[in-house]
Amino acid sequence: MKNILKLFLVFGSIVLICGVVFLIKNTSTYNTRVYKVNTGYGYEISMGSKILIKQDHVPAISEQHTFCNSEDALKIANLVISKLENKENPRITTAELKTNAIALNCLN
Repeated sequence: MKNILKLFLVFGSIVLICGVVFLIKNTSTYNTRVYKVNTGYGYEISMGSKILIKQDHVPAISEQHTFCNSEDALKIANLVISKLENKENPRITTAELKTNAIALNCLN
């Protein structure tokens, strides 16, 4: 009976350790930094110390406009992170800009 209990404890410990290692390894941590650009804001997405995306302008539009405010830059950065975490293409569309009410004309 003692041998079965020891075997069960050893096996349980191994399963627990493997589970913890799996969770730690598969947990991706993306970091976002919104920063000031000359005429507005941009964002940066990194994983650890590696910068994955540096976006100085609003994506998906032909003109090179910066984000009018830090909140808009953060909304889109969080959308990109959500796509990355779901293993989707992180490209932003004009429809997503409209859905998130991203201002494209900072004068209004």
